[in-house]
Amino acid sequence: MTLAGAAAVTLALAGPGAIGCGLTSLAFGNRAGRTFRLVLGLGFGFAISSAVWAAILLLGFTSTSARIGKDAALLVLGVALLWRRRRSSAPAESAPINGDNSAPRWLKLAFASASTVAAALLVEHTARFPDGGWDAWMIWNLRARFLYRAGPAFRAAFSPDLVFWAHQDYPWLVPGLVAQGFFAAGSESPAIPALFAAAFAALAVALLVLTLRELRGPAPGLLGGLVLVSTPCLIAFAANQQSDVPLGAMLLLGTSTLAFAIERDDARLFTLAGAGASLAAWTKNEGALYTLALVAALWLHGERKRVGLFLLGAAPVAALFAGFKLFVAHSNDLTRSSETAVNRATDLHRWGELGLASLRRLVYFQNWALWLPAFICALFLLPRPWRKSTRVLLTALGLSLAAIYPIFILQPHPLLWFFRTAIDRLLIQLWPTAVLAVLLSLAPARATART
Repeated sequence: MTLAGAAAVTLALAGPGAIGCGLTSLAFGNRAGRTFRLVLGLGFGFAISSAVWAAILLLGFTSTSARIGKDAALLVLGVALLWRRRRSSAPAESAPINGDNSAPRWLKLAFASASTVAAALLVEHTARFPDGGWDAWMIWNLRARFLYRAGPAFRAAFSPDLVFWAHQDYPWLVPGLVAQGFFAAGSESPAIPALFAAAFAALAVALLVLTLRELRGPAPGLLGGLVLVSTPCLIAFAANQQSDVPLGAMLLLGTSTLAFAIERDDARLFTLAGAGASLAAWTKNEGALYTLALVAALWLHGERKRVGLFLLGAAPVAALFAGFKLFVAHSNDLTRSSETAVNRATDLHRWGELGLASLRRLVYFQNWALWLPAFICALFLLPRPWRKSTRVLLTALGLSLAAIYPIFILQPHPLLWFFRTAIDRLLIQLWPTAVLAVLLSLAPARATART
């Protein structure tokens, strides 16, 4: 690699890292540990980098200098935020935390063993199928290659002349990151999307562990990580390079911050949580629904004064999402055949089929083992009343599922085929947040002296 190439790679990594860590350090201050802020910041930073690049492309700035300038601007702004945070911080990074700081040895070994097995499975599956699954090469990596090759003609990636299954209306946080990886490497190596897929899975696990560790202690953190990393379909979907695991990670980016905001009653964190939720919307269409569900849940549970702050954080990416949908994206499944939607909605046989298929999925061992029945049991075991953070997150998940299920009925494809191909992917999007919500009420709050 040439010196210029090495500099471009360094800038492509440093810019997102700096802006993300700058935002999280400024928002959290000393109220969360450094490792948590670092992991959260990297998630925010690279997602923001993809969204900003999409925005400048849509505004007509398609040159190499515009892309490099974007990375440089993110780096400068991130360093400025970190400098401001350092100037305003107290001399002591944080006060000691009260309570039990240990986790049982068996839990540490179980989490380490499960993580090792999961990593080995991910590597093995990727080695056998380096191009990922159907969705990877038909949608996500296809779009990334369009963005890498087409230059000023990048809108061809969303052309209505593409085959229907390419889903021209999907937002493109993941393809944007992969395409920037292609630019940084100077090639379309299949290792690049595979690395991003693994990174998103690792982000989801690490963020769940660290959020619970900060709010509830090490043992609940490791337990949450063990649940997630041992979920059978997590590794399969990650290795297939689909956007469902990244969407789950981006949603967790918002919901973990929202849990902090509710429990610490911090206005700045509500704004950051809105930004995280909006990045889920830029990952996949369902993310917009999840963001709206979080807004509704906050409203229903008495956080009405904070809804405005949440929406303020979501506004920039929401504007990007709306602009893409209005001026670039084209028709989707539901709008292609709306003339028969009423007939499908009133077909009681379809509703019955959907109900039976849902019950069967609860015990579909191959993709979920017994985690879904265990989750339902845990809801009944939670001490009453549930903590507000749990109530908000579970309400948002419930509203999301209530909105998704009619879509199964309204879509024009064979119902059972569509349900079987989509339901596990939808559930894995919500699963990290669901685990977080349950453990927030199942474990006692962690006393903290952080300020």
